[in-house]
Amino acid sequence: MGKDQSGLSASHSGESCIGLIAAQDLGMLAAYRSSGWEICPADGDRFWLRVPVSDLVTFARLPLYGRWMEGPGGRLTRPGHQVPDRVLPASGWCELAKRMPIGFPARGAPGMPAAPIAIALEAGDPGIETEALLCRWTDFAGWVEHAFSIRTAGLKFARCDDERVFVIGRPLPPLRGSGFHRIGRLLIPGGHRLPDHLWPELLEELLDPGCIGLTMIHPDGSHEILEEAHLVPVSRSAVRLTEGEPLSFE
Repeated sequence: MGKDQSGLSASHSGESCIGLIAAQDLGMLAAYRSSGWEICPADGDRFWLRVPVSDLVTFARLPLYGRWMEGPGGRLTRPGHQVPDRVLPASGWCELAKRMPIGFPARGAPGMPAAPIAIALEAGDPGIETEALLCRWTDFAGWVEHAFSIRTAGLKFARCDDERVFVIGRPLPPLRGSGFHRIGRLLIPGGHRLPDHLWPELLEELLDPGCIGLTMIHPDGSHEILEEAHLVPVSRSAVRLTEGEPLSFE
């Protein structure tokens, strides 16, 4: 189903504007996280969005798969129609600000660098298998030099200019470092998890809107982005030839 063009008018007497938005479009709602808008999981990869009638102009510009006006009892009526055709779920709603508890840099400060986005991770299952490792380059290079090729076949790496190396794949080398488990394009540190109110697909859009690679979230909530194009298969020759090209971390 294609995205719906707004046919709403400010004269409509509904209680709220209601729309269906795709998960991949949730990132654009970040600017309205303090507006009082509400969101609720719908079907598949879409979500219900409730917007006050006072924000009708903004609502009309959003890329939605359907638009309704909410009436009594959560009954939904499409623009130009008189008979409701859907009923909203009564539970599962949450204010956008609670779903997106991330501090954004203040505007109007020319010449000042953007403040980093920080994520408050929670304690998770330490037994979850990791599939990425951040460790010292010297340790990794020494291990590769003596490892059998069948052991390194499923791994890729990228070296950083601060003597770190990022390794991804299975099974990981038995080296000391920081392990990460993967959720989509997010890498979560071992023993941690995302809070329930943070959707992974929304966080991906916020942290890496260009979808250029993997986002590594550290235990302190900071993050770095690694372009997947910088990852190369692990082999003795690759390790010997690398000159420490910096990871494209931001």
